[in-house]
Amino acid sequence: MCLILLSWQNDPEQILTVAANRDEFFQRPTLAADFWPEHPQILAGRDLEFGGSWLGISRSGRFAAVTNLREVEASGDRSRGDLVKDFLLSAETSQDFCEGLEPEKSQYRPFNFITSDGDKLCYTNNIEAGWRTLAAGIHAIGNIPLSEKNAKTQKGYQDMKVVMAEKPSHQDLLNMLQDTKPTMDAEEDIYRALSCRFVSFNEYGTRSSSVVSASKTGQWDFWEKRYATSPTQEEALQHFSFAEDKQQ
Repeated sequence: MCLILLSWQNDPEQILTVAANRDEFFQRPTLAADFWPEHPQILAGRDLEFGGSWLGISRSGRFAAVTNLREVEASGDRSRGDLVKDFLLSAETSQDFCEGLEPEKSQYRPFNFITSDGDKLCYTNNIEAGWRTLAAGIHAIGNIPLSEKNAKTQKGYQDMKVVMAEKPSHQDLLNMLQDTKPTMDAEEDIYRALSCRFVSFNEYGTRSSSVVSASKTGQWDFWEKRYATSPTQEEALQHFSFAEDKQQ
């Protein structure tokens, strides 16, 4: 997952709105978003290489997502996708989970990690000490620490701010995620491609877009659009909807 745009407690009717793109090598085996057979409270895509996920929600009203940190040397070999899975299965608050993660962060591959338990939205990474609770508003998380900015995250922030002001539909958010304009005028094709919101470069690119919406009444909606990565595949859009169950 290379770009996560969030609107948190920024609307009188919506607690959380997420628009995110997952960028990955086309050959990496992946399952589309669904409720997991062995953990039916989790709704998420699944990475079949390590078993975790890049973004997901739970029936109890929890949200988690990760991105990698590009150009950061790995200090550990644990999969960052496990963070999403472990938080969604946990009953801990976002704050307690991030606090408990502190001693173990170096064991994971480089990550940005964001969580919501419905009350707080928290962020951490494993190249900086500590974690933070995010204020109400718009946030853009890319492949750099949240404390830094680049043209891709800044444009994402501005576009999300504009779109959210217009009470967007899920299709409006999906359309925004498919922006193919480079945000970097680099000489090398790979860097121009990676600076786009929708990435397409040889055997690597945007595999799927996700839109998540959580209302003040406890209604959750999850749309996932999967893109064709070979001549034998077709684009596919699926939608899940459920009422939050705090007893899960």
